[in-house]
Amino acid sequence: MPFIGTLLHYTFCITNGGAMKVYLSGKITGDSNYRQKFSSMEKELLFYGYVVFNPAVLPDGFEYEDYMDLDLLILSRCDAIFLMRDWRNSPGAKREYEEAKRLGLRILTEADLKIRRTLLQLCRDSKRLAEIEQDDDANKNWADKIIKLSDNVEKKIECFSPHLSEEENLLQVYEDFEPELKRFFIEEFISDSDKQIEYDMIERLSGAEFDEKVKLAQMYSTTAELIELFKGKMDKAA
Repeated sequence: MPFIGTLLHYTFCITNGGAMKVYLSGKITGDSNYRQKFSSMEKELLFYGYVVFNPAVLPDGFEYEDYMDLDLLILSRCDAIFLMRDWRNSPGAKREYEEAKRLGLRILTEADLKIRRTLLQLCRDSKRLAEIEQDDDANKNWADKIIKLSDNVEKKIECFSPHLSEEENLLQVYEDFEPELKRFFIEEFISDSDKQIEYDMIERLSGAEFDEKVKLAQMYSTTAELIELFKGKMDKAA
């Protein structure tokens, strides 16, 4: 997209009300893979319903301070800054962080996505297993319920409120379920979530890239938080 077209596109997004507007911040200078890295993170945030300004789409050829002037201008029109894992290694990202603090913007990191990432992984794992079992008459009812529940959870993840914590959003998702689905959610998604993610780690860790390894490790850690969050409800369901 030409430079002017890119700028107009993001100006429209930033002035378009509704969703939380997020500035994506991380290391660019010295990272040959920065466009792919930023694009991947942008796609994930868009899936969760954020409006995202991705500075990595700006064209080459301008001076460093020109980029910073433009980036800081766009940042001032955002509601939040999202700090990628390597932001501390970037002088520019550290300037953006300080400006975001000065403006009173919300500070987001990958820790703010851990529950959504873990739930999505559990949904995908559960659906994959259920699709195998759908042809088995003995397990068809279970498989159909798993697929329905997984689809339901995925849609609700896209609608997490930016004004609530991930834990509060998840509990709201749970409370919106019908009583039978609440029990099924706990039994099939929560109680054995650590075992499922552990299986993913064993199956995929050897060939996964570093970022994927980090995400899987974070998901595994998050399952303990999920189990603790629903501990009282799990006891009642038992």
